[in-house]
Amino acid sequence: MKYYFSKLNEEGREIYKKIYFSLQNFEEKIAVKGKMEFARDIYYMVINDNPMMFYVNPYQIAYYNIDKYVWIEPIYVYDREKTEDIKAKINSILKPFEEKIKTMPSNLERERYIHRCLTSSIKYKYDHTPDDVECHTIVGSFIHKEAVCDGISKAFKHMCDLARINCNVILGDSWNEYAPKQSHAWNMVKINKKWYHIDVTWNINLSERFKYIRYDYFNLREYDILRDHRNFEKLEVCNSLENNYFHENKCIINGKKELDKFILDKFKNIKENNGSKNIYFKLYCSEDEYARTLIRDAVNAACLKTCYFFKNYTVESNDTQDVYLIRIN
Repeated sequence: MKYYFSKLNEEGREIYKKIYFSLQNFEEKIAVKGKMEFARDIYYMVINDNPMMFYVNPYQIAYYNIDKYVWIEPIYVYDREKTEDIKAKINSILKPFEEKIKTMPSNLERERYIHRCLTSSIKYKYDHTPDDVECHTIVGSFIHKEAVCDGISKAFKHMCDLARINCNVILGDSWNEYAPKQSHAWNMVKINKKWYHIDVTWNINLSERFKYIRYDYFNLREYDILRDHRNFEKLEVCNSLENNYFHENKCIINGKKELDKFILDKFKNIKENNGSKNIYFKLYCSEDEYARTLIRDAVNAACLKTCYFFKNYTVESNDTQDVYLIRIN
């Protein structure tokens, strides 16, 4: 689904189509009418709308004005023959996925499956070099199983396209108060007529670090994503919790009273039904409450009430998103 194309006016769509078909034909020079900045922006829209254009270097491009035309000189990473060979490999890798999603009736179920596929198969490539183009594309994600954020977000976009889910690639910055901002990429996705932010890259990193499939950044509102993502174009209104992982699983907890009941119910399930010893939730506290103190007190109270005792437990946290994982040993 060509998200950015759908947002352009008639003039922009003509430029988009010219660039799109020129890149498909491996043209060395592309001439379009219009302002240079507008043409450049549309060039990147084409790249982000079409993850199968992995054969175009997404960051190196020459462009200049001659009279009323903007001339673009793309840099191709592979020739046509090599490109077709890689496309065939990617299509072969994704064929079982395409068969599987046909059995899934809802977009949310398909999105979950895409997320699970990526978090369980791809690693973030920390040791990439400036000339490593593949880690910025779906080649890194699907063939080498290592990529950086834009390669991962393009992989998510491509799988959503195959699943007929409306999705786009978002460019912005990652941010927290303890570190300088860094360029970052993630996605917006439309599920059941509502838009959400999803950062598969950060879920991959958290899942690998904690050896547990994480959904900290699965279908977030703008309110939540702005805690550690900045400087992006607000293309859609993302204000729903309906398809957020924690909301869907009834594990958004507000304050001490709700937390005490939530933890007690989990302990009863562990003791009576041999339930999971991993307790994963989002906890919102008031200004005078401290999350780890509330968690400690809730765990101690639940132990006494259920007479369920254990050697120890750990609390793993994503404080920026108020997400906690209790592991009982």
